[in-house]
Amino acid sequence: MRMAAADGGRQVSVQLADQGQQALIVALSHRPVRPVVDGGALLELAGLGAASCGMDTAEDGRRVWAVLDL
Repeated sequence: MRMAAADGGRQVSVQLADQGQQALIVALSHRPVRPVVDGGALLELAGLGAASCGMDTAEDGRRVWAVLDL
């Protein structure tokens, strides 16, 4: 959430899904963004126990996601 909110937009969407004892959490900033310069948040997510995490950008904004084991 912190990375999506830092893009300076006025809204952030969060989507949740589950399958096979895992949960997917996605935050979308809804704002066209510049290339990522700080990947520290991904290291933080991994350190908190995310099975997988990542980030990408598209026309609709930055997506930050994490998969957690349930």
